[in-house]
Amino acid sequence: MKFLNLFWNKEQKRLRMLLRVMLYLLLVFTFFFGYASLMVRFGLFFLAQNRVASGLVQIGLAGVAVFLAGWLLDRRKFAGFGFHINRLWWRRLGQGILLGALLMAAIFLLEWALGWVQVTGFMGTNTMLSSFPTAAYFWSQFFQSLFFYFCAAAAEELFFRAYPLINLSEGFYNQKIPRNLALWLAAILTSLVFGLAHLGNPHASWIAAGNIFFAGMMLSLGLIYEGEMALPIGLHFSWNFFQGVIFGFPISGTLAPANLIRIQQSGPQLFTGGNFGPEAGLIGLAATLLGSLFLIWYYSRKHSKGSPDLN
Repeated sequence: MKFLNLFWNKEQKRLRMLLRVMLYLLLVFTFFFGYASLMVRFGLFFLAQNRVASGLVQIGLAGVAVFLAGWLLDRRKFAGFGFHINRLWWRRLGQGILLGALLMAAIFLLEWALGWVQVTGFMGTNTMLSSFPTAAYFWSQFFQSLFFYFCAAAAEELFFRAYPLINLSEGFYNQKIPRNLALWLAAILTSLVFGLAHLGNPHASWIAAGNIFFAGMMLSLGLIYEGEMALPIGLHFSWNFFQGVIFGFPISGTLAPANLIRIQQSGPQLFTGGNFGPEAGLIGLAATLLGSLFLIWYYSRKHSKGSPDLN
């Protein structure tokens, strides 16, 4: 009986935290491996090439994985993962979008002022032989990118933060670790995974992974302080969208299909991040730390309604 207690929490009538997280990861892996296998088996490569279809698949698979894991493993409704949708939730989403846009604008303006960014044109794409396409084609790519980066941000926040951060926090809390410390420990672990996951991106480095760890900590703050995913999703989306589509920087080593501003970048890679983008440079790290400090200050001034429920 004591052996079974290592795996089963009889008070909560569910599996222990470690098993829940492992089964969740297995579920996510099964979903995405199955999706990749179906693409190969039936030649559905257009799903990966079409930005709208790819975005829908990503958010769909991540959402279903979190819903099923919550229902089958946690005995928790989907709303319990930070989706208590109301007017405040949408307001926080908008605030996250605004913050990400302002932080990326600050990066662009600083590099431009230092002479490390030169504007070479406007309304270009990276999906045609010509970098400056017709207006109709550009706006098509622009709005497809808008949709895709929102879906991709929501999917990554679901996968890396919504389910694992709450479950890890509960596991630590049930081991008599103070509530706030349990939340911060969970944020550190999920942000480590978030950073390491980007090592597979083009032009990645350990510096980039370290900087993205701090970005993960910034993205965790909305869930830590409010128990909601609105601000992390909005911030993640606008950081990527403004980084690549508006200001023309690489996004974690990849190029956006459309750029409102076309740029040529120079300057020391240690500061700019080079071909990986600002997330691998000291300027990007400074923006991340600035955003984190602002959010901590903001939530400390009685704007927080409470961190997530920990069973």
